[in-house]
Amino acid sequence: MSQFLTFGLFIVSAILAYFVASRLAMFGDGLSEKNKTSSSFMGILIGAAISLPELTASVTAISIDSPDLAIGNLLGSNLFNLLALAILDIIYRKTQIMGKADVGSKLYSYLVILMTLIVVAGLMIDVPAQIYHIGLFSIILVLVYIIGVRWVNRKTEEKVKRRSRKNEKYADYTYKQIVLRFTLCAVAIMIVGSVLTITADEIASITGLGSSFVGSFLVGASTSLPDAVSVITALKLRNYSMGVSSLLGSNAFNIMLLSFTDAIYLKNNLLAHASPSNIVTSVSSIIVVFVILYSITRKKERSTLLYVIPPLLIVCLYIVATLAVYQMK
Repeated sequence: MSQFLTFGLFIVSAILAYFVASRLAMFGDGLSEKNKTSSSFMGILIGAAISLPELTASVTAISIDSPDLAIGNLLGSNLFNLLALAILDIIYRKTQIMGKADVGSKLYSYLVILMTLIVVAGLMIDVPAQIYHIGLFSIILVLVYIIGVRWVNRKTEEKVKRRSRKNEKYADYTYKQIVLRFTLCAVAIMIVGSVLTITADEIASITGLGSSFVGSFLVGASTSLPDAVSVITALKLRNYSMGVSSLLGSNAFNIMLLSFTDAIYLKNNLLAHASPSNIVTSVSSIIVVFVILYSITRKKERSTLLYVIPPLLIVCLYIVATLAVYQMK
């Protein structure tokens, strides 16, 4: 692949990612309206769809026998997603979006914290008990994810059933049209995100940054682009809960993907090959989610100056964590 073609595909893919991810969020909002489901449930469904580029990156890392890179891709993407949410929170500081997120976003925060704690335990404790080559902690992650999503969905759906929702914004679309468009956008984001990831990796190699800190940052930012765009679209639609939940849902799905990556890594337990820097990334993510959880639970509106303190703290935590990981490489 020529350098011109690589850069061209990267730019085109970035533009398409913005368009497709915005359509995905819009039709997710429409599906929530037509199907009378909660915005939080649609948030985690969208989160799973926009996590497909991370899945592609991890599968690619396994194919080149780089399990630590596969783990770092998923955990690093999670931390970058939280940074993106903090930056958007600062940009939309007058709206104070965190205070408008519903109970579903709070429950997803708990789920992400629990799953990340399990990952930390898997990184720190060498447990020999395995099913074939799959680690015990990977199995626990899948079970916790399934049970957690079902539990959160049940809690949020109980609240939705008590409300009367009218199909107004998407009256021009039938239910089948919404479902079809949402599905097509999900497939498209997987294709576009995959091209974006591959070309970003090629650019890192072309510029001599392939094995450097900046190279990893470029790939991480590329795979997280659809996540940020979907949140921006949800915020423009004034569906704040879906915006926050889609990003937290993407993080939960990313963690669950560690189990899938472990399953396709046939040599041994995946987490046993992780470097200590992944513990720093995971612990930093837990701290950041706790800060987000605080922002969600403080319902009382604050002055703009006081409101931006938590997201600014997240930005600082991200910088500190990134520098710490860089020093450990």
